[in-house]
Amino acid sequence: MSSTLPTPQPSLGTQSAAETMAPQDQRAAEMVDAVAEELSSLVIHPEEELVTKLAKVSKTPAAGFGVFATQDIPKGALIAVESAVLSIPAVPDEEAAPEFCAALHQLPKAKLERLQSLSLDPLAWKAVSGANVRSRIWQWCEDNLASNEGGQRTSHHELSKMVDITCRCYGIFLTNNLETGGESGRGVYPFFSRMNHSCRPDIFEFFDIKTKELSLRAIHDIKAGDQIHSTYVDLLQPRKKRQKTLAAWGFHCQCTACANPAFDTLSDRAVELDDMLEEYLFYHDDFSSDTDDDHEPFLKGPDEALGVAQDLIQILKDQAIYGESLFYAYWNGSKLGVEVDDLQLALDYAREAREIEVCCVGTDGKLSDEDTIEWISYLESQIAHGADKGTLSARLAHGDYDP
Repeated sequence: MSSTLPTPQPSLGTQSAAETMAPQDQRAAEMVDAVAEELSSLVIHPEEELVTKLAKVSKTPAAGFGVFATQDIPKGALIAVESAVLSIPAVPDEEAAPEFCAALHQLPKAKLERLQSLSLDPLAWKAVSGANVRSRIWQWCEDNLASNEGGQRTSHHELSKMVDITCRCYGIFLTNNLETGGESGRGVYPFFSRMNHSCRPDIFEFFDIKTKELSLRAIHDIKAGDQIHSTYVDLLQPRKKRQKTLAAWGFHCQCTACANPAFDTLSDRAVELDDMLEEYLFYHDDFSSDTDDDHEPFLKGPDEALGVAQDLIQILKDQAIYGESLFYAYWNGSKLGVEVDDLQLALDYAREAREIEVCCVGTDGKLSDEDTIEWISYLESQIAHGADKGTLSARLAHGDYDP
């Protein structure tokens, strides 16, 4: 198999196999430090400037590169759409390295260079250059790159250098990859990768399984010159848990949510309310009389559940969490509105959910398996015809709400 990787040059990623597979020692520590120093000297790939007219990649004083708005961006605006520079299918972790190797060595030169221009986290490099991962990459290269295009046997020294470069690229992949859900696997999206983290992100990223593209939309108004942040974690977590997760990227988050102690109480309460609501909805939808589970949900009825949904909506808004979490809070509130025979509230919440959905994924996208437009139309028709609670609740339970 021919490879698009360039002829190796002496650099961080070209230590010999004996060096990179050695136990933790002074040399390994120096290698990790060298990677950290290298992060500050990376260059912006010229194609990144062409991804969007609304934002650009620039250096930041303290966080390497970042993405900045070039003009005022209104809520819901499509900031960028991009394809993965490299992707792998959904596979178990132990199979990810060989899948990556196969994809990497088929990359055109331009995509390879773009991948190599992205950051490499020292912790990712430390993991990849360890014996377990490196041995799997070595085995793949030995099985597939043992001879060059002319049919000549690749020397051990040349193969070792190829393995070094592959390991480094894999570290870049692990640093920047995004899980796209289901069978779609994982991919690296260079423009998106340049965005720094905030627990109060400015954008919502959405992967279209049909087009295999990632879209980035503003979830609130962004002013020209402001840095545009994504999030690396689930926002419905206490601050300490978010910080622990973010430590894998080697930094301590100091965003507005983490720096403001008042948000801690709100965040903890949001997590508690979300858990209570999820538990109630699970038992409401799936509980059956023949179950062996004697556990009952904390919330005893739809009135209590609706109150929790309303409290969650308000806390999420108070914390400036505008994306998917707020969508589902409104969506669940709409369904519970039907349960308590308040169809107008159900309709109002459904419309709020739809507004968030359009903001996050556009008019053609969906945040839920259910169709928000059909649900809104159904509620409107039921209100217009004066439907009673019993009839509507029974139809809702069976998913029968054709407009």
